[in-house]
Amino acid sequence: MVASNPKNVLEEKQPSTAEEFVNRGWAKKASGNLDDAEANFRKAISQKPDLVEAHYGLGLVLKAQDRRQDCIQSFEKVIEFINRGIDDRVRGEMLRRLSLAHINQLRSGDWGLEQEIWKHK
Repeated sequence: MVASNPKNVLEEKQPSTAEEFVNRGWAKKASGNLDDAEANFRKAISQKPDLVEAHYGLGLVLKAQDRRQDCIQSFEKVIEFINRGIDDRVRGEMLRRLSLAHINQLRSGDWGLEQEIWKHK
């Protein structure tokens, strides 16, 4: 019997749901395979266009690829969907601030969240 090389579980099971494509996208991003990560996040978005995690992951991949305009559009989508309402408001606010920070950094070189964090009365 010939021993086969064990494969990563993510490689063995083909994703079928948007959430599974997001999980695979994160795994591909973590391993440095940005092209496959992008493809998986886009597949998730094609199945579930308002999936915040897919747009956020795609934004991070596009930022790593230095595709600024596309990246900004992805983060703007995250903010748009969160502003429409999200079940977990704390998680939504955190993702909204992070997305805004990435947009600010790309446009001005600074995260620029002082007003967001330290709101004056």
